[in-house]
Amino acid sequence: MATTEVNPARRPGFDHGGGAEPAVQRTLFCYAHERLTRTLRDLAELQEAAYAEAIERGYQLGPLFVEEDSSGQAMQTLIDAVLLEIGGAAVALPHRGHLIPLGGPREWQQLLEELTGHPIVFISRTP
Repeated sequence: MATTEVNPARRPGFDHGGGAEPAVQRTLFCYAHERLTRTLRDLAELQEAAYAEAIERGYQLGPLFVEEDSSGQAMQTLIDAVLLEIGGAAVALPHRGHLIPLGGPREWQQLLEELTGHPIVFISRTP
């Protein structure tokens, strides 16, 4: 499983000097299957699209979780990250097809939406 940190900067609104309380901000996590994002250009375009969606929706951009096979390890790591997110979270996918290798893409979508309380953000024009 590979996880690419999209936005390695510290969380905005947080006083790293220890004085102020952190600003609570929702995070947009991104998930993709490596088989459908084969090139570095594909990943870069995915990150750019996720960043644009995050800004438009008032989210902070979180990491991109890339599934290298059909094991579900990256998905489990994503779910763990979503559950630990204090300010709330949403999940972005290029399209529902990225869930097919895990089996039951509609069920995975429903689970992610239930965990986050937000609909999946689809960031590609591909169905």
